Amino acid sequence: MKERVTTGLMLLVGILFIFYINSYVLNFIIIGVVLYFAMNESLKIYKLNQHKNLVLISLVFYTLTYVTNPVFIAILAILVVASIQAYLKAESMRLVLPLIYPMMPIFLLWMLYSQYSIEYLAWLILAIVASDSGAYFVGKKYGKTPFSPSSPNKTIQGVLGGLFLGTVVGTMIGNYILEAPIHAAFTSFLICAFGVFGDLFESYLKRRANIKDSGSTLGSHGGVLDRIDGYLFAAPVLLWALSW
Repeated sequence: MKERVTTGLMLLVGILFIFYINSYVLNFIIIGVVLYFAMNESLKIYKLNQHKNLVLISLVFYTLTYVTNPVFIAILAILVVASIQAYLKAESMRLVLPLIYPMMPIFLLWMLYSQYSIEYLAWLILAIVASDSGAYFVGKKYGKTPFSPSSPNKTIQGVLGGLFLGTVVGTMIGNYILEAPIHAAFTSFLICAFGVFGDLFESYLKRRANIKDSGSTLGSHGGVLDRIDGYLFAAPVLLWALSW
């Protein structure tokens, strides 16, 4: 537990430092690095280890998001790979799975930053960090009732504690940005709720693949996908809420 908390604090300090610098080019590179590791880990989860070319494809299309809409580029990448599979009369379309998740949501993380600002990305990340922290500590102390068979260690008490803390923290940040407390509160709740299911979905995929962690890049925290799963489900929700 001590190692987990220490690593978590180091990651948080690193994130806050990146927020402080707020370099457009640096953030583009950082999200690209995240994409690289996440795509590699997803190949293991989907049992597509021999298809390393998907990592390269995702990075090539990611470079295009620097100058055009990330949503359209993500869809285009999926259509290109699907078209190639159809042309080759592939036995299945499993190769598009890593492009749907995690590639597309990572593109949306970049869209959130590039088309809005670092404040909105901070809102997303800090709300999920608070939610994850609340769920972990409340679950450790009060957790009794299992939340889902896909994640036996997650409890209803922990989830509720995480939703509460994440919504409170998210509301404070969101209201500072939007100056609309009700909108900020509802959006923050949605961010945290979808973050919970992002984590649950990752647990589901790992159990299907019979692995404990998506990787070992972050030591006791597992792989990159283990750390960003909540953000990947929450990013589309925040983008949608900002369109209201």
